[in-house]
Amino acid sequence: MCMGQILFKMTAIKLSEINKVYNNEILNLLSTVIQIPYFFLALVVYAIATFYWLYILQKVPLSLAYPFTALAMVIIPIASYYLFKEPITYFYWIGAFFIFLGIIIISMKGTN
Repeated sequence: MCMGQILFKMTAIKLSEINKVYNNEILNLLSTVIQIPYFFLALVVYAIATFYWLYILQKVPLSLAYPFTALAMVIIPIASYYLFKEPITYFYWIGAFFIFLGIIIISMKGTN
């Protein structure tokens, strides 16, 4: 899922480099997007992630597996920092800490 988001960002960067103004012309946008290889790669990655998610859900309850998807909110900004030079603030690190803490709490088993 994270790789798909990175590839979509790379697609958006390529769109910006092409520097077309679409003025709500969806067909022009579509014809440009389908020429960008990152877009198709992102779709393939998402398809693979979907099948992998189905496999995981056969083995793990959704209530336990789903909170781990929040890790994307931690991983993607870090990747964006290194790949796209996007800033990361102290607030991000505080939020990331709470995401990790929440995942740990949710994944703990009861002591019954």
